[in-house]
Formats: sequence, structure tokens, C-alpha cells
Amino acid sequence: MEEVGRVKGFKVICLIAIVGMFTGCAAREDIIILANRTQALERNLNQLRDKTEDNQAALTQKMDQMEKRIGSQLQPVLRNQAEAASQVEALKVQLQSLQGRIEVLEHNQEKGRTQLTEAWNKEIKDLQARLQKMEKAAEAVPPPPPTEGAPKAEKFKEPAKEAKEEPRETKEATKATAGDPVEEGLTLLKKQSYEGAKKKFEEYLKNHPKGKRAEEAQFGLGEALYGMKENEEAILTYQKLIKAYPKSKYIPEALYKQALAFLRLKDQSSARLLLEKIVKEYPKSPQAKQAKSKLAAL
Repeated sequence: MEEVGRVKGFKVICLIAIVGMFTGCAAREDIIILANRTQALERNLNQLRDKTEDNQAALTQKMDQMEKRIGSQLQPVLRNQAEAASQVEALKVQLQSLQGRIEVLEHNQEKGRTQLTEAWNKEIKDLQARLQKMEKAAEAVPPPPPTEGAPKAEKFKEPAKEAKEEPRETKEATKATAGDPVEEGLTLLKKQSYEGAKKKFEEYLKNHPKGKRAEEAQFGLGEALYGMKENEEAILTYQKLIKAYPKSKYIPEALYKQALAFLRLKDQSSARLLLEKIVKEYPKSPQAKQAKSKLAAL
């Protein structure tokens, strides 16, 4: 910039000299005034240039500061986004693991049922074979000849069997809600007669798998199994409810009981996932408050 100023000054002086040569008659005072004005203009120009450079430097400094400030503020946001994405991914993996465990339980239950059915069929066949052998052996033995003068055998009369008294819980359930297995099951469930309640709900689901009260019966069956501490079967039964009726009002309670059943099985990670799911997806349900308390205790 100083080089440019010098060049400009030199041009001005040359111009003055040329003017002097051509005009010859110009007064010396006018030349001096013109030179002073030129120098003043140069000074103003230099001051303006210096001020512009100062402003540009200040602006650059401010821009650098703003970039640093924005970078420092943006870094936590980006870090939080990365952490949130990582947590979501971890939650997906845990949910897949939980789904896998439930599927394994379902497979094991089906396998156990198949093995139990095969064992029962074998026992029945063995018993039938033994009965057939006994019948053939009895047919092969001739009856003893009648003895002369022997008194005729009186017909054997079975003593009258005492009428068995019906279980108290069954009588009460029948009296309260005769003919409705779901109502009977609910009555027995309130009395903590879980075995009887289980049979009633199973009866309804067997006869009415898509009945009006099938959803209620499926949940009741899960409650009965949970009350009997059949934890794995209870988890699977609640899962059937969740799959078959995704908008059921019983889902928060079913998820909560699944979590408690997993806690009984010493599986805290699965229980925690289910409790967090309740809090996140059903925040206004009564079970959400219970789930928060359980999570705090884990």
C-alpha cells in the first residue's frame, strides 16, 4: 500500500511540474497550495486505508471468535446426538435379544408339550396292552364246576357310595356365575384359586378361541399362571395376548407382570427393558408409576 502511495505522489509532482512548464506564468504560491492539498489528500487516504485495514482485522477476529463459539456450542449437541443414536441402537439390540428369548421359550414350551404328549401316548399304549393281556388270560381260565348242594351265591351288592361333596370353590363359582367360564375364572382368580381359574380360562379359549371374551380370558389365564408362579408359561401367555391384541387395554399390566416374572427368573436385564417400555409407551397407565418404582429399586 505504501508503494502505491509513493507512485501516486510522484505522479502528482510530475503533473505539477508539467503544468508549471506549460503555464510558466503560474504563481509560486498556487503551486505550494496545490502541493499542500495533495499532501493532505495523501494523508487522508493513508488514514482511511489504515482504518479500513484495522476494521478488516477486527472483523476477521470477530468471525474467528464466532466460529469458535459456534463450534464449542455445536460439539455438545453433536455429541448428544451420537450418544442418543448409540442408546437407541443398544435398545434395539436388547429388544431383539428379549424377543429371541421369548421365541426360545415358545419353542421350548412347544417341544415340552410334544415330548409330554408322546410320553402320555406311550403310557396309554402300554396300559392298553397290559389290559388286553389280562383279558386274554382271564378268558383262558375255565370257570370252576358248580358244587352240588352248594348254596347259590347271592348277588354282590356294592355299598352305596357316599356322595362326594363338591369343592367349596367350585360350588361358589357355579352359584355365582353358572355357565360362563370367564366369569367363573374371574371369581376364582379373586379368591386366589389359581388352578381352578386356569382351567376355566383354558376351557373358554378351547371352545371359543375367537370369542367376544377371548382377550379377557387370555389375560386371565396369564394372571392365573403368574399366581401359580409358572413364570415362563405366564410370560408366554401374556405375549400371546400382546401379539393377538396389540391395542388391548390389558397390555400395560401384561408387560408389568412379564417383567416381574423375569425378575423371579433372575433376569434383570429383560425385566428392565419391559419396565422402560411401559414408562415410555404407556406413561399415563397405573403400571407406569409402578414400573418407575421398580426401576429405581433395580
